[in-house]
Amino acid sequence: MTPWCILFIPMACTVWLKYYPIFSAFFISLFNYDPINQPGKFVGFQNYVDIFQMQGYWDSWKNTFILLALQLCMCFLIPLIQALLLNELVRLKKCLTTLYILPALIPTSVNVIIWKWIWHPDYGVANQIVKFFGGQPQTWLSDPNLVKFCIIFPGVLGGGLTVLLYLSAIQGVSTDIMESAALDGCTGFGRIIHIILPNISFMVFIQLIMCVITTMQLLDVPYMYASGGPSGASTTQGIFIYNAFNQDLNYGRGSAASVILLLVIAAMTMIQMRFEKMEKE
Repeated sequence: MTPWCILFIPMACTVWLKYYPIFSAFFISLFNYDPINQPGKFVGFQNYVDIFQMQGYWDSWKNTFILLALQLCMCFLIPLIQALLLNELVRLKKCLTTLYILPALIPTSVNVIIWKWIWHPDYGVANQIVKFFGGQPQTWLSDPNLVKFCIIFPGVLGGGLTVLLYLSAIQGVSTDIMESAALDGCTGFGRIIHIILPNISFMVFIQLIMCVITTMQLLDVPYMYASGGPSGASTTQGIFIYNAFNQDLNYGRGSAASVILLLVIAAMTMIQMRFEKMEKE
């Protein structure tokens, strides 16, 4: 009985703070919600029908998946490659690992301010580098074709914690396995593919899930960079939902979009877990 007594408060807090808002959002999505005369007029699934008919809603999904693709390339695969390369170093390993971690300690708001200065079209460092190599200055955060890259690229330099997690997993691979592989002639790239990656697959899988979940509900970073602009090019699902609540004051529509986003993330996570289970079998 004692374990249940100890777990009761955390479980109650979890239900209240995590699950209650989910069911509350679904409930609100069924109404033309009126915060003064709650809950307002019951409209069933009309809010879902309305957002499906909005072009801006589908554009926000497109932007979200483009950012997800960039995030998987820059902030999931690149840190893995960096960790593999760091593991091969004999000297300066600790020094370089520290240099990778330090940018990750900068608060997000400060990091965005620094990078907005770097991307500034008039006096930013990015355009100074472009002009040095003979290129034309770019309006980085005002160009619909460049703004997504500008949002995700800082994550490469701020992904030190991911590099550290990968590196820790790599260094946790049994030395006996590594020595046996070396005796069998499995070295270099072959060792990475056949020995290291299979033994750190669990960490890679966890990072993949976290990357997908984080990017699918991305709000703060694109909002601070461009507020969803230019012309909605950086409007993610998170920003669409935020605007529905705070600009349009349409709580029913915002709740409907939130429920759909939750279901999509849950489905993607379940698919990833299914593939991981199939691979183990």
